[in-house]
Amino acid sequence: AVVSTQSTGIAVATVSGIMVLTAYPKIMLMLMKKEFRTQFVDREKDLQRRLNFYRCTEASEAGQYDDYYGDQIKDLTDYRYWVRIQQIKRQNIEALNRARVN
Repeated sequence: AVVSTQSTGIAVATVSGIMVLTAYPKIMLMLMKKEFRTQFVDREKDLQRRLNFYRCTEASEAGQYDDYYGDQIKDLTDYRYWVRIQQIKRQNIEALNRARVN
């Protein structure tokens, strides 16, 4: 009986911990002042718009999946590196397409 109580307690703690961690960003946004919350959301939307603009979608068809969504971007330097990689991928795809035509 002791083992089942301990394992039940561990399971409940694990599930509640997962629920808190998944809700944490939402809770933090709700606790922010409205001004900061709207600025944060606007910056996030702008970043997603920029990622969608620079993302080389043709590269995914060619089998190049390294950081397609920009998950590794932590700061401005990472963002610039990611954009440069996307530009290189696009140039490589264009060169490959030109070679196929010729």
